[in-house]
Amino acid sequence: MFAAVKDISKLLEGVPKGAWVALSADEERIIAYAAELQDVLQKAREAKEEKPVIIRVPESDASTLLL
Repeated sequence: MFAAVKDISKLLEGVPKGAWVALSADEERIIAYAAELQDVLQKAREAKEEKPVIIRVPESDASTLLL
């Protein structure tokens, strides 16, 4: 069984394309974002987020969902 797909597009508004993003474990808020993965991981640790969800904002507006 597949996990439900959650639309976080509104949450990511204003985050630059190509940026790495650390979300809270419940995916309800942005903890940090940065151009480099190491930077966003460091910021999440500094924010004491124990299990951040790390994603990268696509460079283009086209999206593909692979199942």
